[in-house]
Amino acid sequence: MEGGARGSRIRIALLLSMVINLLLAVYTGYTIGQSSRLREQIDDLSGSYSDLAESARSFEQRLNVTLTQLGYYKGLAEYYSNLTTSGNATAGVIGHTTIPIVALETIRRGFRVEYRGVVMKVDVELREGSGRVLVDTVPKIGIDIQASVRAAVLVAESVTEVSLSKTDVILTITAGQEVEIVDGASAGGAITIALLATIQREGIDQEACMTGTINSDGSIGAVGGVPEKALAAAETGSKRFYVPKGQGTVVVYVPKTSSPFPGWTITTYEQKVMKLQDYLEEQGYSVTVEEVSTIEEAYGKFLTT
Repeated sequence: MEGGARGSRIRIALLLSMVINLLLAVYTGYTIGQSSRLREQIDDLSGSYSDLAESARSFEQRLNVTLTQLGYYKGLAEYYSNLTTSGNATAGVIGHTTIPIVALETIRRGFRVEYRGVVMKVDVELREGSGRVLVDTVPKIGIDIQASVRAAVLVAESVTEVSLSKTDVILTITAGQEVEIVDGASAGGAITIALLATIQREGIDQEACMTGTINSDGSIGAVGGVPEKALAAAETGSKRFYVPKGQGTVVVYVPKTSSPFPGWTITTYEQKVMKLQDYLEEQGYSVTVEEVSTIEEAYGKFLTT
């Protein structure tokens, strides 16, 4: 009798143990499932936060470039509106010069727009004609540079005191592939240098690059995307890089990754102010960076000895 009762208690204990173990297994599985779903949600949230940070950085970069362009074209429009006379020439000028230029290429990644520096070649050819400005691109390049070239022609005429009213200015811009350029005005300084060299039949340094707009008074205007352009120039072998006055110090965006919680990684971008030459050295390039304020100053640095 007593043995039967003991066996019954053992069976009940075993049954309870099985039930408890089953409940624990179910709870453990549920907990693991919830944890997995929570981790996925955290990962999604982390990715969304990083995408938002990247989008904010891209938008700020686009805004800076756009504001720079608007300021340049506003000044150019005011200059043209006040321009009432032009020089007269008895004959056209003949010659050509090639110069490298740097610009910003548009890179579209979904809804984001990023910029990357790109180096192109510009062949400036002068022929007898009627004062036309003709721009050709090889291959197809989305670039608005016509107004900038006309400003370059006026400045070159002023510096050299040579009228191009009977000369056609023909620019052929060559890139390695089809690209969409957003800041054609930033090549104005380099194109003016090529015009000066062509008119005066002087050679220019092909290992030098420059970024900067050309203003009607011959000053070199500020541009956007200087770090990207300088890096592109360095990657293609440039040894000297000239920038507008005050732009030898740049702002770069440094990615910073943190893990505020286990399994949650986010990326933000911090602005870092540094010398452009130091930035290029950090990227592994030895490039001399100098600031220039006028086209005469820049031209003197480009002349070959």
